[in-house]
Amino acid sequence: MDIDLSNYINTTVSEDQMTAYIYISSETAENGVIPADSITPENLRDFLSSRGIKAGIDKTLLQSILINRLFDRKHLIAKGKPAEDGKDGFFTLLFKTEIDNHPKVLEDGSVDYHNIDLYEPVHEGMKIAEYTPATTGHFGYNVAGGVINCTNGRELAPLKGTGFTVSDDNKTYYSALDGKIEYKNDTLTITNVLDIPGDVDLTTGDVVFNGDIIIHGNVYMGAVIKSKNNITIMGNVEGAMLYAGGDVQLKAGMQGGGKGYVEADGNICGKFFEQTKIRCNGSINVNSMMNCDVFCCGDITISGRHGIIVGGTTMTQGNITATVIGNMAEVKTVIAAGVNEKLVKEINALESEIKTVKEAHSKHERILDMLKSIKNPSEKDKLTKMLEQVIQSMQELDHKLSGLNSELEAKLFQTQNYSKSKITVQKYLYPNVHVTLNGLHYISKDTFTNVYLTESAGEVAVINDIHNK
Repeated sequence: MDIDLSNYINTTVSEDQMTAYIYISSETAENGVIPADSITPENLRDFLSSRGIKAGIDKTLLQSILINRLFDRKHLIAKGKPAEDGKDGFFTLLFKTEIDNHPKVLEDGSVDYHNIDLYEPVHEGMKIAEYTPATTGHFGYNVAGGVINCTNGRELAPLKGTGFTVSDDNKTYYSALDGKIEYKNDTLTITNVLDIPGDVDLTTGDVVFNGDIIIHGNVYMGAVIKSKNNITIMGNVEGAMLYAGGDVQLKAGMQGGGKGYVEADGNICGKFFEQTKIRCNGSINVNSMMNCDVFCCGDITISGRHGIIVGGTTMTQGNITATVIGNMAEVKTVIAAGVNEKLVKEINALESEIKTVKEAHSKHERILDMLKSIKNPSEKDKLTKMLEQVIQSMQELDHKLSGLNSELEAKLFQTQNYSKSKITVQKYLYPNVHVTLNGLHYISKDTFTNVYLTESAGEVAVINDIHNK
């Protein structure tokens, strides 16, 4: 029996057409009780469609309403699907972009002025950023079957900057060098130069960097500067500690106050050094050194109109050239050039170790001969194992001896080179200058002008006329 469903059913649709409700009355005043089995899912769906409800219909609920006669109540019978916009691509930076350079308060209430962050360090090959690509959007629909448009996510341009490499898929960024990294003004910069515009003191903290360090201000007492490459300081330096894997260049000078320390695997240059301990694997070129403790593997050149070495101890494996050595007050000044005590000790230690290794080798040879002389051993396997152990030990001793001999040969070559060292004084060599030259000793008792000191007939000779040396 056909019935007019509009007499029993009421539908409502939300203003945005994303939800629709149905209400089925079990009876009406005019038509009485709704006939059983008079409404099928098919004609109910047709009815919903006639009311503009065409999509997102909950078919399971629709059947349940009819089967279980869930009348006289309001049901959410249809839901639209919102459009889903795509997400924009984004970068994840795997380093700190903001540096907290304030001193840290320790548990005991004291302040740690050494470990202060001045920059964010990176190492070659370190992953520094990852890119997550944009995603596509998904269309939606409303209960009337209308399509709701979506937008796709926006891709970002690759990171701009220097000092990094990018994977083939343009998603992963790596540091191309050891140094510092910063992200400013949408630019990623990695450099092996740490540029400090101002001063460095205890409140700045230790400056430790894998690349070059350039300090435009002064460096005050107690500061520590460490670089795997070069250190350049534009201002004055007090009793600080400088360590460089390369060169140290002081545009002014260093008043160490007995606490200053400079160590460089490369060269050291500056205007002056006072009361400073210096260790240099390269050469030194300064205008003056006063009361310093110096050891240098290369040449030492004290140049300029007042280029002077006075007081302290200055030692080098190379040559020394200075305008003036000592002073009129005859302050004790110790200088040494050529073979030095450190190198002699190293050679002696190597020779002693070589002797010990040779003795051990001879002992193993005797044991080997003894084992080989055994005829018809009762425990053949045990003898074979002992022979193998002795032979292996001898091979290890041979390898060690070869390395020691190579090292000794290099040290002896150094001795041959440095035994030709000279000391040149372009103006004045004053009294009370204690000279060690190629292992020979000499104390200046007079004032000499324009001389060079060299080895002659087993003695230190002071030769006039440096231009004809």
